[in-house]
Amino acid sequence: MALPAVAACLLAGCACDVREYRRIVMGAECRILLCADESTADRAAVAAFRRLAEVEEALSDWMVASEVRRLPMRAGERVPVGDNLATAIAASLAWSDRTDGAFDATLGALTSAWRSARAAGKPLDPAEARALLARCGWRHVRFDASARTYAAAVDGLRLDFGAIGQGIGADAAMAAIRAEGVRSALVDLSGDVLAGDPPPGRRAWVIAADDGRGTTLFLRNQAVTTSGDREQHLDSGGERLSHVLDPTTGWPVTTRVQVMVIAPTATEADALATALCVMGPERGRALLAGHPEWTATWSWPDGTPAGAGAPAPAVTPASLTRPAPGPASPPAPPGPDRGAGPSAQGPSGR
Repeated sequence: MALPAVAACLLAGCACDVREYRRIVMGAECRILLCADESTADRAAVAAFRRLAEVEEALSDWMVASEVRRLPMRAGERVPVGDNLATAIAASLAWSDRTDGAFDATLGALTSAWRSARAAGKPLDPAEARALLARCGWRHVRFDASARTYAAAVDGLRLDFGAIGQGIGADAAMAAIRAEGVRSALVDLSGDVLAGDPPPGRRAWVIAADDGRGTTLFLRNQAVTTSGDREQHLDSGGERLSHVLDPTTGWPVTTRVQVMVIAPTATEADALATALCVMGPERGRALLAGHPEWTATWSWPDGTPAGAGAPAPAVTPASLTRPAPGPASPPAPPGPDRGAGPSAQGPSGR
C-alpha cells in the first residue's frame, strides 16, 4: 500500500466548486475531490465509498470475513468467486505474466510472516522463508475467468493483494463517480492517486510528489503511485529489508530504492511500481520500452547502487512533470490557460 498523501490547499480561480470527502478505507485514509454541485458531488461520493467498501470486503487481507480470506487453503479445492475478487485475480495473473513473476499476489504466506517479523524486529529464519516460498507462486493458481472459479495447485497458497488492491479500489471508485455524471474528480487512496478530467478551465490536477526533488506532476486521466521501503521496512544487521518481497527468493528487496510510476489506471500504476522495485532499472526499462503509456522514475536514498546507471533514471515525459524551480525545469504542459487547477500532495512512497 502507498503512503498517505497530505492534503494541500486548493488553488483559487476554479470555474466550479471542488468538494472534498474523506473516509478510512482499506486501513488508510481515502480522499476524494469532486468538481460538481453539492447534491451531485454528495451522490457521487457515496457511490464511490460504497464501491470501495465492496472491493475491501472482497480483497482485504486484514478482514477475517473477506472473500479472499475465505478461499480454500487445500490444493485442488475449487470454489466460485465474486466479480471483485475475479477482477483482482485476473489482473494479478496478467501482471505476473507481464513482469516474469516480479509481481506476484500469491505471496500471502510470506507477507504475513514478514509482517510479524517486522513487528518483532527480527528477520525470518532463511529456512522458514524457503519453506513458505514453496507454498507460493502465481503458476500454482488455477483460475477460470469464464466460469469465475479459483483453485490452487499447492497446499497453503494464500493470496495477498497488497500491491494492487488499492489501485483496483481507486479505479472502482472513479468508475462509480463517473457513473454519477461527474468527470472532474481525483481519488487519493493512501497515496495511490488517480486523476480524472481536470476542473473546467484548467489543464490538469497538480500533484506534489514527495520524491526529494520537489517534482510537480500534472495529471489528467492518469494515476501515479510510488513504491519503496521508506515506511515499511525492517533494519537488521546494518541492512534495510523492504516490505517489498522478491518472489524468486522469498526475501525482502535490500536495495534502497523508490519507484514512482505514472499510468493510465491506478491498477497499472500500483502493480507496476512494486514490480519495478524488484526488477530494477535495467529490466524495468526493457518492460517500459514497449509501453509509452507507462512511465517511471527510480531513485535511491543511499545513492546509486553499482551498475544501476544514472542517479535517477527517469523515463517520465518532461511534459508531465516539473522539478523544483531551476534552469532545468521543462515548460508546463500546453492548455487553455496558465493555471493548472487544484492541487494535492502525493504520492509519498510505500
